[in-house]
Amino acid sequence: MPADQELSSVLQRRQSINDALDEGKEIKPKLKVNVFAEFSRAELRQFEQTFKK
Repeated sequence: MPADQELSSVLQRRQSINDALDEGKEIKPKLKVNVFAEFSRAELRQFEQTFKK
């Protein structure tokens, strides 16, 4: 994906999130890392592997 398209998609997502927040809607995080900020990415990967067993 060219850089301008990637930037455009990120900005569109950000704008849609801002619009939804203005309307009082709840936004679900796109990444698990944002939900569990207290854990590192490596720890999250390890937890996922443990729970998938």
